Amino acid sequence: MKKKIALSVAGSDPSGGAGIQADLKSFSFLGLHGTTVITCITSQNTQHVKKIHKLPVEIIENQIDILFGDFHIDAVKTGMLYDEEIIKCVAKKISEYTLSPVVDPVMIATSGDTLSQNTFVNSFKRYLLPKTFILTANIPEACELTGLSINSIEDIKKTCQKLLSFGSKYALIKGGHLDTKNAIDVLYDGKIFHEFSLPRIPNKKAHGSGCTLSAIITGLLALEETPVEAVRKAKYIIWDMINQGYTPGKGSDVLSHSCEIAMPSTFPNNEYFDVWFELKNAIQKLVSILPLTFVPEVGMNFAYAVKNAQKLDEICAVDGRILKTKDKVRLYGNIDFGSSKHVASIVLAVMSVDKNVRSAVNIRYSKNIVELCKKTGFSVGSFDRKNEPANVTSTMEWGTKHAISKLGFVPDVVYDTGSIGKEPMIRVLGNNPEDALSKLKKLLKKYEK
Repeated sequence: MKKKIALSVAGSDPSGGAGIQADLKSFSFLGLHGTTVITCITSQNTQHVKKIHKLPVEIIENQIDILFGDFHIDAVKTGMLYDEEIIKCVAKKISEYTLSPVVDPVMIATSGDTLSQNTFVNSFKRYLLPKTFILTANIPEACELTGLSINSIEDIKKTCQKLLSFGSKYALIKGGHLDTKNAIDVLYDGKIFHEFSLPRIPNKKAHGSGCTLSAIITGLLALEETPVEAVRKAKYIIWDMINQGYTPGKGSDVLSHSCEIAMPSTFPNNEYFDVWFELKNAIQKLVSILPLTFVPEVGMNFAYAVKNAQKLDEICAVDGRILKTKDKVRLYGNIDFGSSKHVASIVLAVMSVDKNVRSAVNIRYSKNIVELCKKTGFSVGSFDRKNEPANVTSTMEWGTKHAISKLGFVPDVVYDTGSIGKEPMIRVLGNNPEDALSKLKKLLKKYEK
């Protein structure tokens, strides 16, 4: 299978968190073949930038020419260009090869060190912005390029309009520096303002986040996403990479380009994101506390529905299983919507009676665990598969409703004792994943005594 090819024209970061190193990891994350043109070699780490060595423009030109002489490159981004000479060189090559680049106006590192010379802004606006497809600027960069100040979303929109007047087809201004509850990015296409909002992640400096965002957008364009969808999906991906970031040195944290639990590339709206995020956090806690004896042979699943869910694809669950190994409980698979039938069917059945109970997790059945549930103070319901009518299409839906009907209310726990080829199972219900998890914790306290 032929891979799409993306190109980064940027500086080198020996710490591996930003620059072409981050761009290559981003392209690889998307399954692309990454190529690079180095403009500057920096001496930097996660604490500061010590020195910058600018490469001769003829070397930069030669790198570009040799690549286009061999590859069909599907998308291009630019990062650190440093000064007017490099900007003019890259702008010339963009015209020569008829490129539509994603342009990241790199001026200052996360550490606060400058990554450009004083000739940068004027030459950037004159030579490169008119050839830019999508500009990806943070607020300080956008203010520097336009001379405007930004203190609100309305200011961001006005600044986007000013940036488009310089020739860029799209302007994306990232809202991380703005004092808002969520981090709100704004993309403007000349007609419509598109806003992308996600919760802020505390205590993260995220070295290389700007490089990675522009690289992910570039890679998604190479994969033939529309500009709006490329930015939307990149926003979610970068959020997940920052959230799972780590600190390899003594300075800023860096992004995780190989996320343990990868976020879906898009959500219909913010509620879906919130549901995914709550479930992910609960699952990570679950695998850290659950004893092996609570894991069924067929494994576990954990589900959480959006409000008023009526379909399986409105329920988030493990796309795979939570399984036991020799020494610990592990998640095998990802977390996504529409990925569970059995546990999701239980949630739908429960919600048909009580819309507030939107989460369920299954654990191993034993008479001892059922008795512990009762001693813990949980209400317990059950069903017998032998009583299942012949025309039933979902045993879990029928069984759950049957157990609720016998009790007259939705219990904390529903179990069945199995049948031929069907492992018996206990399901713990909750209003949300944290509620279901707190019930499991109470059960574990009784179990450990």
